Amino acid sequence: MGLKIETTKKRAEIICSDESSLNGSFFVALRAPTREGNELVLDLLVSEKTYIPFESDEGQIVLLQKECIVMIVLEDRDMKKSITYEQKIPAEVSFLSGESIEGKVYSDLPRSHARLSDFLNNSKAFFYLEVGDKDYLVNSRLVKVVRPIPFE
Repeated sequence: MGLKIETTKKRAEIICSDESSLNGSFFVALRAPTREGNELVLDLLVSEKTYIPFESDEGQIVLLQKECIVMIVLEDRDMKKSITYEQKIPAEVSFLSGESIEGKVYSDLPRSHARLSDFLNNSKAFFYLEVGDKDYLVNSRLVKVVRPIPFE
């Protein structure tokens, strides 16, 4: 008999590289495998797995190829407890597709290395971008340019 890992669902909209989108839920564990607390969608995206399960709004379980995800818009905040330093850096993110979005990058680096370039060069395959009251997870590999926006 196998051990079942308790999971909960995290609702999201996935924007794919072919400009299609998919709405549904990720399955995240109630205990993160590498740290204290709940597993985050970011944990799924930076894991070594190439495909991750996702339940569409129609109830179908699909396996998403992570490299094809441009960004994910999470329905509920995901990062508030996962970021040690809550420094928000305003930025415009331009994608290979030509589209751009503005938001705030959450840097988790110490203040001595708090430049946007430091964060981006040390981030994994995906990073958080706060847009309004939503958390986005952006695929670094599909970003063309990140432009800092001066603080107002």
